[in-house]
Amino acid sequence: MHCRLSPVLVAVVLLGPGCGRDESVRVYQAPKDHGGSQTAAPSPAPSPSSSASTASVPASAPQRTPWIVPAGWTEKPSTGGMRIATYAVTAPDGRAVDISVVPLGAAAGSLLDNVNRWRGELELPPVTEADLPRLLTAVKIGEVDAQMVELVSEKPVGADKTRSRTLAAILPLPGTTVFFKAKGDDTLVQDNAGAFKAWLKSVQTGPNPGGESTPPPSASGTAPGDMRGPVAPPPSTALPTWEVPSTWKSAPASTMRLASFALGGPGGQTGDLSVVALGPAAGGLLANVNRWRGQFGLDPVDEAGLQKTLTSLSLSGGETATVVDLVGTGEAAGRRLLGAIVSRSDRTWFYKLTGDATLVQSERGNFEKFIRSVKYP
Repeated sequence: MHCRLSPVLVAVVLLGPGCGRDESVRVYQAPKDHGGSQTAAPSPAPSPSSSASTASVPASAPQRTPWIVPAGWTEKPSTGGMRIATYAVTAPDGRAVDISVVPLGAAAGSLLDNVNRWRGELELPPVTEADLPRLLTAVKIGEVDAQMVELVSEKPVGADKTRSRTLAAILPLPGTTVFFKAKGDDTLVQDNAGAFKAWLKSVQTGPNPGGESTPPPSASGTAPGDMRGPVAPPPSTALPTWEVPSTWKSAPASTMRLASFALGGPGGQTGDLSVVALGPAAGGLLANVNRWRGQFGLDPVDEAGLQKTLTSLSLSGGETATVVDLVGTGEAAGRRLLGAIVSRSDRTWFYKLTGDATLVQSERGNFEKFIRSVKYP
């Protein structure tokens, strides 16, 4: 899915914590598409009355919310993590929906990665690339053709007494992918599906036909309140330091992975270690472990069952890693997974060693030594 946005302003103006007056404003600007792969760094967005290619917005200039917030949605602080806007819908009986906007750079991952991550949050088994078409629907985010996925759990998830549903839409921009997501009570999300799609359609993704960028009106027909503050770059993820075993070979990172290592055994066995960082919640420990269990042909566990399968390691920097050890069955027989999860205030880090069961078992000592050596900046 490739966005060809002429002359420029993909102004998803991404609001900082609090989203009120005198709070920070994050602006992402997409370069004109010339058919190449060059991506400009995030820069201040042009003011509505200036040329998009030359003007910048000083810190004191007012910015406006680049979408219409549906009636009944309550704005919430986006404290820390990856979010830059948060809304909530709450029913009188306590049922709730959480709505978020999250921009990611190189760690955004593939479409399949993200769909399976969202499925894991709902304790659904992962799908393959071939399954994606039946899960996706076309949607408009502003004037951009995008895709939306709708998922519903098969049973109550977490502390909720009802099934959970997720609506998620993906806006790919040069150098950044923006995720719009609503998750919560099944029926309440369904009731807000129309509002969610209207919200997506209201996002300001470019100039009007006259060539100027015009902020959308609010639901009442008046412009939203002005917000002032410095322009901030998208969130970034700094790599920790670690000691890599001499037998591990560095491998190319990918969109989702921040680092990769290849392992080999004397009998031709192979293994792969990946390092991935997500937002502070990252779907929760139970959802991620059950996602891994599903990949290895194992039934999901509940919270009580989860605790029986976990061990811990102390890192050199003072953090504690939660360690998971899974042996595959069925189609995954002969394979093994060692995973370490480190939850920090700003990120959740996943270290996952998978491969031939014999090799993974023989590398357990090296894996634990590697995890203990991790030190965050």
